[in-house]
Amino acid sequence: MTKNETKNETKKDNNNDFMMSLKSNEPLKKILFLAKNLSNNLSNLVPKMGKSVFDVITEIDKRQDIKIKGQIDPVFLRNHLYTLASYESKTKDRAFELAVTRSIRWGIKAYQNPTHYKFDKDEIFVMSKVAVPFKTEELKGLKGGVKKVVNTDETLEPVRISLIDKIWANTMAVNKRQSKTKDTKINFQQLSSNFLNELESVWKLADKKDYNKLLEIVDEKTIENLGNISALLTDNSIRSAWIKASDNLSVSGDVKKSA
Repeated sequence: MTKNETKNETKKDNNNDFMMSLKSNEPLKKILFLAKNLSNNLSNLVPKMGKSVFDVITEIDKRQDIKIKGQIDPVFLRNHLYTLASYESKTKDRAFELAVTRSIRWGIKAYQNPTHYKFDKDEIFVMSKVAVPFKTEELKGLKGGVKKVVNTDETLEPVRISLIDKIWANTMAVNKRQSKTKDTKINFQQLSSNFLNELESVWKLADKKDYNKLLEIVDEKTIENLGNISALLTDNSIRSAWIKASDNLSVSGDVKKSA
């Protein structure tokens, strides 16, 4: 073993010793074991787990006996939570892993913006304008009838646990990652939204058996394209890769190379 390898191993051991010495580990460990041994409704434990993650991050920053880099890095914290719960990733308990990931995201966001997030018993509250950046306003008498307006409401509101995934993606990654193709420069996110809207319209025509209108819009090439799209989506490769990348996303917006 080289000197650099020995130095890195020593540093790693010191970090592990420090993390395992945190007093806030105990309540977190209890809720982690409870989460690991439940088969259903794991999302109900996310608020408590998120609050415990928040406490761990807070204690790390207050301690001065050792400096831990990356204490608010989700991968760093996830590994610590797995250690506390005696969980091995090869177990592949997706429900438990998702609950841990969401609790870490809640804990990090609450630590970074304490006025935007609040823990209260078994619920999580988020500032309205953060949860819903734009509101829909009805415009009577106008074609279309609605428009989007900026939400300026700073009231803390209870939210669904799954909302953290959207908030995390919007606040941690969007500014760093522009989804554009090399040739058409089309934003893929917008393209997928437009396609979904059009697809729903065509589906309704088929469902209502409006054959004349359907034939005006859909031809043989369209059916071929839809078949290819279906084949690409069936194996869930895009979704699986996105979940892995999202789970290994650092606070800097970059995906860990080991992902």
